[in-house]
Amino acid sequence: MAYKLIVTEHADELIDNLVGYLIKKLKNPDAALRLMDGLESIYERLEESPMQFPESSDYFLRNRGYREALVPKMRYRVIFRIESDTVYIVGVFHTLEDFAEKLRQNP
Repeated sequence: MAYKLIVTEHADELIDNLVGYLIKKLKNPDAALRLMDGLESIYERLEESPMQFPESSDYFLRNRGYREALVPKMRYRVIFRIESDTVYIVGVFHTLEDFAEKLRQNP
């Protein structure tokens, strides 16, 4: 079964901010490219089989159906939920960020 993938506006803003930070602040365009490639890889897997990824490690989000995927070879996590045949990407966060609190503030 193929799933439809929707990146929410909030998640898109978070990705833009992360890429901008990697390029402008850290002066590491290679890391920005690796992040984008990693996200693309996760998106492809989500379109095919989103249930392969574990439920969120946060109790509150897990009980609301959120799951998470780690970007390969990077310290970023993609938070998403599945509704019928649609996968909604709601955020991308560094693993050191309090992603659960940030999503509670802006679900």
